[in-house]
Amino acid sequence: MSYDLIFVPRGGDQSWEDALDAAEESDSAERPSSEVWARLVAASRQVLGEVSVFEGAHNYELTYEPTGIQVSYYAEEAGITVPFWYRGDDARSVVAAMYQLGEAVQAVTGLAGYDPQLELPLSDALAQPELACGVFDEVAASFARRGISSPSNG
Repeated sequence: MSYDLIFVPRGGDQSWEDALDAAEESDSAERPSSEVWARLVAASRQVLGEVSVFEGAHNYELTYEPTGIQVSYYAEEAGITVPFWYRGDDARSVVAAMYQLGEAVQAVTGLAGYDPQLELPLSDALAQPELACGVFDEVAASFARRGISSPSNG
């Protein structure tokens, strides 16, 4: 279970629902740009520090082990996932890193970012990080009620 940010092509007059539907229907077997990926790795390292990199046949991924943050990059889509391990100050720190990384993904790929948990474009979510922190806190509380431990609530 993770907090996700989604990055897809989006026309100026296209609704988020239409952009997300179009991305879901797209079945591109095209390999994403290695040049864009190299810039995305460099930008990610500026935000996070050292990351591990995976290169697949149709996608690239990187992971920042200390937080579990992952970035996936495909030909026409990208995503950031963060495990729901965080709450309180830890959640605030990881949300700040996630959103800063999201800005970098948008800048490097040209894809538009969306926060599906909040149902907001990334630009709007960035202005209200406390909303994302609240989601992390709610999930952590839910985990704790069910006796599920994680690095931050164990």
